[in-house]
Amino acid sequence: MVSDQLMKRGILHPAILNAFKDIPRHLFVPHILPGDAYGDQPLPIKSGQTISQPYVVALMLSYLDLRPNHHVLEIGSGSGYATAIMSKLCHRVTAMEVYGELLEDSKAIIKQLELPNIDLIHGSAWEHLQEGIVYDRIILWASPPRIPEHIFDSLKEGGILIAPEGKAEQYVWICTKKDSDILRKRKDPVRFVPLVQGSVQEIDRNRQGK
Repeated sequence: MVSDQLMKRGILHPAILNAFKDIPRHLFVPHILPGDAYGDQPLPIKSGQTISQPYVVALMLSYLDLRPNHHVLEIGSGSGYATAIMSKLCHRVTAMEVYGELLEDSKAIIKQLELPNIDLIHGSAWEHLQEGIVYDRIILWASPPRIPEHIFDSLKEGGILIAPEGKAEQYVWICTKKDSDILRKRKDPVRFVPLVQGSVQEIDRNRQGK
């Protein structure tokens, strides 16, 4: 996976490559045959979500420009695979997931891998984030029609946010906070699941048909 899918397509940052080597992808998709877990495609997980294609994960992490002292907010942590990889690249990852069953599964795997610098939160990107906490980096793994403006309030000055954005047409955006403004740069076309809208309580009620 690392040599054929990442290095041959231009992912050459040693820390990113080593993190992909360190984290066993098959643990995060136990319903998939281990050999197939490392294929060059997204895979289905619970709650109608997906674990992203390895190359896309690596590409977006390369845009994130992580440093060992960074605190990262991850929105839509899903299976926890990218969470685990980022934990090898930065000081701390605060990972937010709206679906409780995904959160519980990822907690078990992250505990098994003994990754102590991860905090897992049951929450929604559409709810206001914890006041007073700002992050060096923020990354989203699901696509909103438009990146919610309030998320930028949790980004440090000089920080970077990476996210897909759009409905029928989606692109990865690099958003940099400079002098309290957001500088946006469009990158690659992608295909992510939509960023589910609503609070945790609203989403849970909708899933239960209430």
